[in-house]
Amino acid sequence: MGARNQDRISHGAFAACAAIVILAIAAIFFFVGANAYETFTVRHISPLTFLFSPHWSPDDGLAGALIPITGTIVITLVALVLGTPLSVGLAIFITQIAPPWARRMMRPVLELFIGIPSVIYGLLGLEVLVPIIANIYNTAAGGFFYNGYGAIAASLVLAIMIFPTITALAVDALGGLPNDLREASMALGATRWQTIRRTLLPAASSGIYTGVILGTGRAIGETLAVSYVIGSNPNSFPLKFDSVYPYIHFLPTDAITVRLLTDFKEAVPGSLNYDAIWTLAFVLLLISFLLVVASRTLASRSAFTVRESRPRRVAHAQTEPGGSARSHAL
Repeated sequence: MGARNQDRISHGAFAACAAIVILAIAAIFFFVGANAYETFTVRHISPLTFLFSPHWSPDDGLAGALIPITGTIVITLVALVLGTPLSVGLAIFITQIAPPWARRMMRPVLELFIGIPSVIYGLLGLEVLVPIIANIYNTAAGGFFYNGYGAIAASLVLAIMIFPTITALAVDALGGLPNDLREASMALGATRWQTIRRTLLPAASSGIYTGVILGTGRAIGETLAVSYVIGSNPNSFPLKFDSVYPYIHFLPTDAITVRLLTDFKEAVPGSLNYDAIWTLAFVLLLISFLLVVASRTLASRSAFTVRESRPRRVAHAQTEPGGSARSHAL
């Protein structure tokens, strides 16, 4: 068999693998979307009602997913706000400040954090974080007003879970920068902090942003750990303002993944609850897909942005038949 035939066979095999992956993704979208669409066509729930109504009671004909969607967004954003600075700071320490022995020790620790099952995080949050949050709030309020379940505990658990992922990608982005950047910045008189802040972080920004987006994807899709600490109340927003002391109340709330876990096992095929669960799953699938697209877009950007310079105008002399010279601009 010639080399050309081997190349054709290899090309065909790789193309078949790529086609299988594409078909699998398309099949998932089609299957979930076909089931999700029945909420609007068979059950006659309008998309605006499904997305913006705060009442979730499919057994009573109400399928408003605003609170699970809001809970998912709130706990994810708070987890990112808490976890991203810690992750980037740890990545800077590992790549720019820590001695070699500390760098060798930190990498296995990060891998250990990534490998811990999510159910362990959930159990620790249930047994440790929830009582601490309740004690702090009730002590500050001067009474028993909060049991600790809700968005705060879920956000803290997610922040702990996503920080190893963001840290690992930030370490790769900062560690992959050429040493010339650091040396050139120091040669110009910049301090170590100025070099990190104005040179290294901007150069590694695409890799860091990719890590943040992938961490966001893990936070949005997390189920077990969140279900232990969020309270699973699909009709309660995470925060409530009141005219009665202590004026700000943190309440048990819900998230998309928790609602899928809680309701799907009891949903009867052909019921509104069953169709609404599939619609929630499709919303979560769309969010994850958009995050992957954003991640690939950022990853495709080069760490260094090189502006294309305009062609330089160079004059050269062309001798004419009469002996005179005429300049032309290129």
